[in-house]
Amino acid sequence: MSDTSPAEHKSPATAGRTIFKNALSVTLGNSALRVLNFAFGVFVVRHLGDDRFGQYAIVLAFVGLFHIFAELGMSQYVMREIARDRSRAPALFWNLVVLRLALAIMGVVGITWGAAAAGYAPELVLGVFVYTLGFLLSAFEAPLHIVLSAWERLDYVAGLRVIGQLIFMIFGAIFLFSGLGFIWLIVAAHLGILPQIAGAVWIIKRQRLTALPFQLDPRHWPRLIRSGIPFGIITLSLTIAFSIDSVMLSWYEPARVVGWYNVAYGLARSLLFFFGGFSVAIVPTLSRTYAHDTAQVERWYHRSVRFILLTSLPIAVGGMLVAFPLIRFLYTDEFLPSALGLQILIWDVPLLMFTSFCGNMTTIVGEEHAAARIYTINAIANVILNLYAIPRFGLVGAALVTVVTDLIGALQFHFLLRSKLHLPNMTSVLVRVLVASTLMGVAVGLASDLQLFILIGLGAVVYGGFALVLRLVDAAEWATILRLFRLRRAPQSVEKGTPS
Repeated sequence: MSDTSPAEHKSPATAGRTIFKNALSVTLGNSALRVLNFAFGVFVVRHLGDDRFGQYAIVLAFVGLFHIFAELGMSQYVMREIARDRSRAPALFWNLVVLRLALAIMGVVGITWGAAAAGYAPELVLGVFVYTLGFLLSAFEAPLHIVLSAWERLDYVAGLRVIGQLIFMIFGAIFLFSGLGFIWLIVAAHLGILPQIAGAVWIIKRQRLTALPFQLDPRHWPRLIRSGIPFGIITLSLTIAFSIDSVMLSWYEPARVVGWYNVAYGLARSLLFFFGGFSVAIVPTLSRTYAHDTAQVERWYHRSVRFILLTSLPIAVGGMLVAFPLIRFLYTDEFLPSALGLQILIWDVPLLMFTSFCGNMTTIVGEEHAAARIYTINAIANVILNLYAIPRFGLVGAALVTVVTDLIGALQFHFLLRSKLHLPNMTSVLVRVLVASTLMGVAVGLASDLQLFILIGLGAVVYGGFALVLRLVDAAEWATILRLFRLRRAPQSVEKGTPS
């Protein structure tokens, strides 16, 4: 077996190599998923049309609001605890499976009843029921993925998710071409979970990561639930932030407006894939590192924030400028109202990158209670502001509230982690990135008559040039990048591999 004692920890070189390998695997997997999701999403939107796609989005958003009650935040806690002490894997795994099964059954009944009580049409209530049935499958899938993640085998997790997405796309396309409605898309998504369960079991056995003999002790359930509560609050608050705008739009606007909004929101969020892999990959490795080498964690945090600034601000500027031609190219003129929402929501990309990264950092440094407080404040602000903005401004109001509330969250996380970790002043970096992004925006604006992809290429070239001139990537970062690649090619011959 590969079990590791809690006392064992990684050297800086090993930690750097592991994070790089997992970040690369998850990023490649996420990239494949994003490409698949994006292509299939365009097909789904075009095939369903704005009204039926809006109904589909309403079902996903409504169930999403209550999804956390199917696991109460226990999964993230269990992953961290197994990463720290792998000998606890069997007991934590089976207790989590059983608890999630019980919660899933209650969720199927309760959430479906809630949809009916909310006055949704019978087709939407049926969609909610079918969607919640997936909780039963996730009760096995998620704990198995947790075991793989705790063993820092995120490459397998990424691969399984790609397989699941391919199955979803194949059956989803078959169902849609057969003339079936959006409910069958949900059925197709459930079919994509089955090979992930089977694949995870096979990998754990074949790689001999751990044995999972059945161990169940209900006496540990209260502690497991209590420990998961901060993570549950975080997930619930995030879910509210991501879903409440669509649900509230459905109260005041036709389904097609919900569809327009979700096209813009989904497009903006799809741009996060290249950083999401790293953000996920750091958690199991740095959770183990933080106990004995705080300085290494601080260096990872500092370099990561620099990377977020360097990549996300030009995306926001460029995305705002090409929103209309991009929506027209992807979704036809029927969805052109989405472009106005995209021009606003694209500014959420830097904020969402930063807050999601900081949320993972709070798990690493043991500040999940503070993170829960921050996300709760954000969720409350989101609901209050949407109650004012959506009835008055519709789609535009929902988009503005999303950006404002994520800005509030970003500021809170900045002050929290600044007090927890010793970080250098980054004002100079921020100013230089803003200058480079602004100059890029001017160039793209002056050339706005050019074809869409030429505009995007022009923006990338102009920003890259100014990034070099303004030295946005310093010598230490170039050295880190090269060192990580050397670690990837020859891990046995390198002794140092941590950000400077």
